[in-house]
Amino acid sequence: MGKFGGDLFDRYYESWWGIEAAYDKIAATHGVTSNIMNIVTLLYKKRAPMTQNELSHDLHLSRQTVTSVVDSLEQRGLVTRSIAEGDRRSRVVILTDEGRVFGRKLGRAMRKMELDAFELFSEEELHALVDGMEKLWHGLSHVLGDE
Repeated sequence: MGKFGGDLFDRYYESWWGIEAAYDKIAATHGVTSNIMNIVTLLYKKRAPMTQNELSHDLHLSRQTVTSVVDSLEQRGLVTRSIAEGDRRSRVVILTDEGRVFGRKLGRAMRKMELDAFELFSEEELHALVDGMEKLWHGLSHVLGDE
């Protein structure tokens, strides 16, 4: 197991699950799932229509998951979907006015939670955290043959 002993693995998984649970809790307090929260906040942040393929790629979600979530958002009146110009097989998703209001509310709640938690870190620790996360992500992608 080398430099990554059993206790370190345990701490890694507990941290990963705890972080996921924190985002799930923010989503739940707004009556949505974390996938809904992530799609709505990404659309809000981009401030432009996105194809379902772009959402799938950017959020590392399956196409089926994105389709299901967008169906749900469309039923709630938070997004509209149309055929992409130049590619009839592709669907473009855009927030409605109500969706933009909801996206702003969700985004602010997420950002407040993150900023409050990041207050526990020095600037150097924050850079080390993000650098380490990026290194892990790229390492996993390399091992899985995605890079």
